[in-house]
Amino acid sequence: MRRRSAWLAPLLALLALAGCATPYAQGRAALRQERYDEALSRFSEALARDPGRLDAHAGLGVARYKLGAFDEAEDALRQVLARAPQHAEALLYLGLVYLQKGQNSATEEHLTALLALEPHPRIAAQIDRALKVIRADPLSDEVKRFVAASLEDEIEWEQDLREAERAQRVYVVEPPGLIYWPPYWYPRRYPFP
Repeated sequence: MRRRSAWLAPLLALLALAGCATPYAQGRAALRQERYDEALSRFSEALARDPGRLDAHAGLGVARYKLGAFDEAEDALRQVLARAPQHAEALLYLGLVYLQKGQNSATEEHLTALLALEPHPRIAAQIDRALKVIRADPLSDEVKRFVAASLEDEIEWEQDLREAERAQRVYVVEPPGLIYWPPYWYPRRYPFP
C-alpha cells in the first residue's frame, strides 16, 4: 500500500497542475485559434509578470499584426530583435509588417535575414518565391495579403511538424517488459535491441 501512494501523490499533483496553463501558453493557444484579442491580453499579462520575456513580446507583436495594428506590432517586434537579432518569428512578422506598410526594401531585408537562419527547405523556397514577387512590381493589397498568408502558412506547417515530432518522442515510453503496438501494450517476448 505504501508503495502505491509513493507514485500516486506525484501523479495526482501532476494532474492537478495540468489544467493550470500560463498566460503565455494561453496566448499561444489563442493565437492558434485565431482569437487575437484574447492572445493580446494573455501576452500582456505574461509581460506584466516578466517584462523581459522575449517570446511574449514576439507573441504580442504577432497578435497586433493579426489585428491590423501594424505600428504597434512593429514596436513589439523591434524590441525582440534588439535583444535577439536572429529571432525567426520576429524577423518574419516584422518583414510582414513592412510588407503591409509598403516598405518593400525593409521587407526584403528581414526576409533575407530569415533565410540566413537556414529554415526548413520548404520555407526557404517559399521565402525565395515571396522575395521574387516583392521585387517584381508594386504590389496590390491583395497580392500583399496573399504573400503574407503563404509565408504564415509555411511557418504554421513547420510548427505543426515540430509539435508532432515532439509529441511522438514524448508519447512512446515503454514500461519495462512491455511493448506498445497500437492500441495496446503487450508483454515483451523477444529481445529487441
